[in-house]
Amino acid sequence: MTFTAWVYTVSGVITFIGIVRIIKSTFGKIRYSTKRGTTPSQNATLVASSFNGLNGDQGQAGLIPRDPHEYAKPMVPKV
Repeated sequence: MTFTAWVYTVSGVITFIGIVRIIKSTFGKIRYSTKRGTTPSQNATLVASSFNGLNGDQGQAGLIPRDPHEYAKPMVPKV
C-alpha cells in the first residue's frame, strides 16, 4: 500500500470510531421513568451523630434540607 492509502485508512478508522462514540453517548444514556432529585420546598432529613469520648457521650442532631437551594444558602459568602 502506498502512503496515501495508509493515511486514508487510518483517518477512516479514526472517523468511524469517533462516530460510534458519538452515537453511543447520545443514545446510550439511561432514561428514568420518574424524575430524579427533589422538588424545591420538600422536607428536610434529620441527621444525628454521637460520640462516645473520655468525657462521656456527646451528640448532636441537625436538619439537612433536601432542597439544593436551601442547602447551599449557608455556604454563600455574605457581602
